[in-house]
Amino acid sequence: MSSGIVKIDAKDRKLLYELDIDSRRSASQLAKKVGISKQGCTYKINSLKKKGVIVSFPTVMDIALMGYLSFRLYFKLIDISPEDEEEFRRYMINNRDVPWLVGCEGAWDYIAVVFPPDFESFENFSAELNNRFGKFIEKKDIALVTSAHHFRCGYLLGEKKDVPPMIYAGQPKRIERLDDIEKSILSLLSKNARISLKDISRRLDIPAKIASYRIQKLKSLNVIEGFTVTVDLEKVGFERYKVFIRTKNMTSEKEKTFMQYSRMQPYILYYSKSIGTNDVELELVVKDSIHLRSIIADIRNKFGNLIKSYEILKIYREYKLNYYPSGVVGKGRSS
Repeated sequence: MSSGIVKIDAKDRKLLYELDIDSRRSASQLAKKVGISKQGCTYKINSLKKKGVIVSFPTVMDIALMGYLSFRLYFKLIDISPEDEEEFRRYMINNRDVPWLVGCEGAWDYIAVVFPPDFESFENFSAELNNRFGKFIEKKDIALVTSAHHFRCGYLLGEKKDVPPMIYAGQPKRIERLDDIEKSILSLLSKNARISLKDISRRLDIPAKIASYRIQKLKSLNVIEGFTVTVDLEKVGFERYKVFIRTKNMTSEKEKTFMQYSRMQPYILYYSKSIGTNDVELELVVKDSIHLRSIIADIRNKFGNLIKSYEILKIYREYKLNYYPSGVVGKGRSS
């Protein structure tokens, strides 16, 4: 975690914003958007990485199109030593079925996402987790994610462009059949969206033109939804929260309006629907708890007739983020 706020200027903020919209763009393309030189852009990216402001460059993928489900797990731990808690985190981080893990303050201690290919696989995962750590789990909840939208962030500028959301989970209309080259490309991009075609070519022993063509194909199929950036929020003076919402009187038209509001609200990063205790989850990046309250007040003012109740949870650390279902590699189900 960060040890303090890092000073960033207006160009840094603009650059981070543009990287969030599409982090795979070249330094020349990004420089033009930000209003700096190509060399200045490269320097700023490297400097922000060195200072720990930029954590990674994830590639957002629609895992449903690859035949995977998305479950969200919530854990409240009890009577666990620091050593055992570290082992729990390490187990979750190293588990290839777990793409996302965060530590929280509030009703839950940890939230994890699991990408299983079917319900049986999820049951097996849950059973093994319970066998290893069940004695430390005071309470657990499960939600099946039916729709998940990742919005471009606007928190650094206080505004955002009307860019289509990146949809990474839900009920697909089709399953895309990926070959081994496409799977390997996705695996590399999931770790670093800015990896060069030259490096992909070298690592996979394929021509760069083939790598470029396959990436464009995966984008056109919406398997690749977008290329973004993750930022150490504490270093830039922001905090992250989840808002769990139980809805009422929700029609498809009202939901569309609520989702569009969330999409254009600069400080809302995620909007997801699930089958579980809560109907809608929002994820926000805000300046502080007072700022959060002002946004919630605005939501309640505009959509109070749709909200039965809500809860707030602070996310203090993101331990893992990788949108690619690692189990895809080497499996014949999609080849």
